[in-house]
Amino acid sequence: MIYRGVGRLTVIGMATLLLWSGAAMYGQSASGLDGSWRSEGYGLLVDFSGDRLTASELTSISCIASWTAVRKDHDVYAGDHGVVRFLRTTSTRVIRMHLEGTVSDVLLRRIASRPRLCTRQLANTPANNYAVLWQTYAENYPFFAVHKTDWEAVDRKFRQRAGAAADPGDLYKVFVEMIEPLQDAHTGVEAGSLGKEFDGWRTSANELTNEQWDNAQKLIASRYLEGPFVEFCNHRLQFGMLKGSVAYLRITAFYGFVKDDNFGDSLEAFNAALDEIFRPAASWKGLVLDVRENHGGDDALGIALAARFTTSRYLAYEKAALENDAKPHFTTPQRVEVEPASGPGFHGTVILLTGPDTVSAGETLAMALMGREPHITRIGLNTQGVFSDVLNRSLLNGWHFRLPNEVYYTAEGKSFDGAGVPPDIAAPFFRLKTCRLDGIQHLKGVSRLSPRLVGGETA
Repeated sequence: MIYRGVGRLTVIGMATLLLWSGAAMYGQSASGLDGSWRSEGYGLLVDFSGDRLTASELTSISCIASWTAVRKDHDVYAGDHGVVRFLRTTSTRVIRMHLEGTVSDVLLRRIASRPRLCTRQLANTPANNYAVLWQTYAENYPFFAVHKTDWEAVDRKFRQRAGAAADPGDLYKVFVEMIEPLQDAHTGVEAGSLGKEFDGWRTSANELTNEQWDNAQKLIASRYLEGPFVEFCNHRLQFGMLKGSVAYLRITAFYGFVKDDNFGDSLEAFNAALDEIFRPAASWKGLVLDVRENHGGDDALGIALAARFTTSRYLAYEKAALENDAKPHFTTPQRVEVEPASGPGFHGTVILLTGPDTVSAGETLAMALMGREPHITRIGLNTQGVFSDVLNRSLLNGWHFRLPNEVYYTAEGKSFDGAGVPPDIAAPFFRLKTCRLDGIQHLKGVSRLSPRLVGGETA
């Protein structure tokens, strides 16, 4: 597994969604790829040899073997990390790598030989493990200013302590103390040998526990739905009708739609569910889309959902990755667009409910819906504030860590990292002092919106 924004989870998948103009070139032979290719951004080295490829993680001080894959069909490779497609370009020295489940490519350029760093292996010491983690963040993390963090000062505080760590537990504590102040849900450390894992998170007074979310759903089902919830995609989608012919669709994640989490099957299941949900949409007077508890997943599934709400093509967002070759800069932004779906959809009044538990792909969905006309009104609270695919990295001792390395931009060039996507109408949906839950109130007419959504005591 390499890149993927999933909130608190990190998984990969996509099998059939081809968004790129070069897709027709997949039929070319894989011959000619043999040799070494280095990525623009992402700190990645890919070595091809016949039908196999090996990927390594690069910084200016390290080269660590990462994952392997085997060619399955023309320029399509598969391994434990997922399916990877390589798109040929007009230059024999440039290819594009597409990891399924993402909505952008990684540009690879042919190099004459493997970097000298890759001819030797750093010793597995606390000091070297610390150095790899610190350097990876220094070269790839774009949000130190957003989180008001001086990474050089972090180094001065922790490098000596890490090098003197008496046991793995001490080193793990150093890593957590380094990363935790960022409050970034796409950061984390996994110490498999210790059975420990740390996930970053920006806390909020309005976030709900799992039990409270369960109570909220019971409340909505018992008091506001006309009829039962209908569930799809392994319970990730829940659909029902509110009073006044207003539809209610709740999506709790953009992953886990099928048993093995294969993206091709997930996309098929998702589209089948949306076909069934939207088939009677002509009779709806409005739709409430609830992603207040959405743990993220595949951005591409969010784009597939956005496609159900439009009759014309528009820009969802642009994204670029931090690159530290010679001097820090961002890669050329890649456009991600929403195209009208061929299946049934809804093009009338839509309300989007968001909050601090709207994470990652739930947030990129919120961005993707900003350009939709007529405007989709966002009600609730700011989302969590993490958008990038997750860059998964390895340490010399077998541990793993992760960080974001991309920035997502609106058509106006605005990003929402850290703060999250803001609502049009702010409405706290859970009040700790009164135990009152604000959720959804049916629309009074088609265009009348209420910031106060559902009121009721939690169970």
